[in-house]
Amino acid sequence: MLASVTAPPDDEVRVVLERSGSALVVSAGGSVDASNVAVWRRLVGEAAAVTAVPGPLIVDASGLEFMAVCAFGVLIEESARCRRRGIELCLVSGQPIVGRVVKAVGLDGELSFCATIDDALGGTPRV
Repeated sequence: MLASVTAPPDDEVRVVLERSGSALVVSAGGSVDASNVAVWRRLVGEAAAVTAVPGPLIVDASGLEFMAVCAFGVLIEESARCRRRGIELCLVSGQPIVGRVVKAVGLDGELSFCATIDDALGGTPRV
């Protein structure tokens, strides 16, 4: 484990950062909604800032109990910033609904999605 970053208890979101080669894996827990999206933005942004080229930055949302649409928006914004730096941001979740949301709302053109961290590390995005 590289670091554990926890927001105050009221914010209900936490992340643990781990390096795997040049990849940085962000394992998220809790929930993300409008009440704590600023904290989510800060945590994802800080993780992106310490991700080295070529990355990738992998955001594992498997531990999130709830992920509002604003949480996806943060990932889209950060993904664009990462691409400008030559880093791919990949959302990971074993929950099929997350992949369906990514595809249904057309986010698959903006955000890579994989069902597992191993898939993300292997470079095979799946939607």
